[in-house]
Amino acid sequence: MYNIKIITDSGCDIPAKAKLKNVEILGFYLTTEDGKSYEERYDISNKQYYKILENCTNIPKTAHITMMRYGEKIESLVRDGATDIIIVTINKDASATYDAAVMAKTMFIDENPDSNVRIEVLDSNAYSIAYGWPVMQADKMIDEGHTPQQIVSYLKSEFARTQILLSAYSLKFMKKSGRISAAAAFAGELMGLKPIIVMDHGETNVVQKVRGDKLVIPALIRQFKERTNDPKHYIIGYTDEEYGKELYSACEKELGVPPMLAIELGSAVATNAGNHSIGIMYYTGE
Repeated sequence: MYNIKIITDSGCDIPAKAKLKNVEILGFYLTTEDGKSYEERYDISNKQYYKILENCTNIPKTAHITMMRYGEKIESLVRDGATDIIIVTINKDASATYDAAVMAKTMFIDENPDSNVRIEVLDSNAYSIAYGWPVMQADKMIDEGHTPQQIVSYLKSEFARTQILLSAYSLKFMKKSGRISAAAAFAGELMGLKPIIVMDHGETNVVQKVRGDKLVIPALIRQFKERTNDPKHYIIGYTDEEYGKELYSACEKELGVPPMLAIELGSAVATNAGNHSIGIMYYTGE
């Protein structure tokens, strides 16, 4: 009999209202320019964080999930009877979270050589709901009686075929975070250009630039349709509710079906893209 538990981080952007029975979400710590610290999801809401971004001069700092926090959570789950623990992390090239999870696994095995608990650490190579959604489905798979091997195989398969298209109506935060160069951001602001960005297997690239706010959503949808063979299954995310509503309506009209989910983007994306951003998560079909 398996007792499978999943640990992930708050970069997954799984909605707070989601009722997950087998998933533990560790929040990233955020430190604002006034020195205040918050644990994402638990001490501060996404909307509160957007307001901080609106008024800040310097981008808040984020801290990865430490080895000790992972170790404490592993030990707690084992005490509660877990036989298998699957750790899913945000893209390892953007955070030390994955390395911390691997070290926590090694530490637990070294300190508990007789333990039969199996621990698997997976790098999602992704951001936001691109790994949050598969984790949500994996939670259901656990209740349905799937084996740890089946769940790990499913997660790896999903991570390999998800992408996110993202755009921002303001280049302020992309310029500060370095997602696009300061020179390009400055030129874009002067010319009214908005970047269409694809986030794929841990890499972030500008694939198109459009002139003016009104062309952002049509460009996102067009890029989405060109990049997927599964246009009926997608999720939208936003850091601005009004833009999110516009994207929802436009997608439903153009694609014939509403998104599977509409989410608020958390700090991992918002810190880099800003508080006036929208995105579409989808499957490439690979």
